[in-house]
Amino acid sequence: MKPLKQGLGILLLCWATYVTAYLCRVNISAALTKMSAGLGVSMEYLGMASSIYFITYAAGQLLNGFLGDRVRPYRFLLTAVAAAGAANLAAGTVSNGAAFLLIWGINGYIQSMFWGSLLRLLSFHIPAEHHKTVSTVMSTASVTGYILSWSILGKAFAGLSWKAYFIVPGFCALLLIPCWLLTARRHPMEQMLRERRDTPPVGRAVRELFEDRMYFICLLCCAIGAIQEGAVFWLPVIFSRDLGLNADSSLLLLMVIPFSKLLGVFLARWLLGRHHENARRSMLAMLALVSAIAVLLVLTSRLSALLTVLLIGLLILAVNGSNWIIISYLPLSFSERNMVSTLVGILDFSIYVGAAVSSPLTGIVLARYGWPAVPVIWLGLTAVSVLLALTGAGGCLLRKGKRIHERA
Repeated sequence: MKPLKQGLGILLLCWATYVTAYLCRVNISAALTKMSAGLGVSMEYLGMASSIYFITYAAGQLLNGFLGDRVRPYRFLLTAVAAAGAANLAAGTVSNGAAFLLIWGINGYIQSMFWGSLLRLLSFHIPAEHHKTVSTVMSTASVTGYILSWSILGKAFAGLSWKAYFIVPGFCALLLIPCWLLTARRHPMEQMLRERRDTPPVGRAVRELFEDRMYFICLLCCAIGAIQEGAVFWLPVIFSRDLGLNADSSLLLLMVIPFSKLLGVFLARWLLGRHHENARRSMLAMLALVSAIAVLLVLTSRLSALLTVLLIGLLILAVNGSNWIIISYLPLSFSERNMVSTLVGILDFSIYVGAAVSSPLTGIVLARYGWPAVPVIWLGLTAVSVLLALTGAGGCLLRKGKRIHERA
């Protein structure tokens, strides 16, 4: 086994870059209240920023997924870091709501440039036998970004203007530019790019993925994304309105989300090791846990609020572990086909398609039937996920990056 340390420096830089990227996207949550007064607009108006962001982010995932496998990784990431920094600095200088919406929509597209290209770069520098470690480490970056945003930005900047919430992360992103320039000089990739199989044209890449029945994985992503993103989006409402928790308790309990996600990654990693890298069996184990928790939520939804919070935390843990297998672990197995970024873009897009359908549906169900009906939706989506994992998606997870006619 080749040592991991030969690519450790690049792994740490990629991790720091994705933490900073997350700071440049979730900072808006910590600043919303101050922004409403500072820009003279309603909270509902600022809510449009989130909608616009997700539209441009999802669209960008498709485009940048294909683009990320066809350009030089260092140049692509330098562009992404510089653009994210510039967008946040610009967001921190606007004086009206319309300009902010425009900039935040652009930021959504910029943010879609990071994940696929970072994984692709790491697939070049770190041996395949360490890819599970790579995907685990990188998945902790988003959790770290959430915690830093909600704790440091939310608390340390309490006495500052809302503009500081964007200007400081913007400068942090720009500080990464010399780090990437130095890395590109010390670790040139020309030889690696020549040795790796040529990236297939977009049409052929899509055709190959279709022939390999990866559309089953896309459907699985839609179902998992619908559970995870739908749950996270409506948790503040569920905690405060439906469970009757006060504002301070709700904020504290919302910190359960990043820690649950982190534990889900480590649980999925442990399952992969226990099942000898069998992604299908590991996925089914995670989905079995999701199913059990969803059933318990259906049966206990009208009982203790504390029990409900605990079960929701466990649900997010199990769903995020399932998500990690698909969006982090699986794409790295496509490195030999030079399609890591392409697959990440398609799968991430699929997750947000599921989220786009689930979020309004969950809102309608909450308004009409209340919280007890929501776990029923999650249970139905979990049943669909299990069915997919037992059939077409399971075959894709077994093969990982191999073609359908190759032996797994």
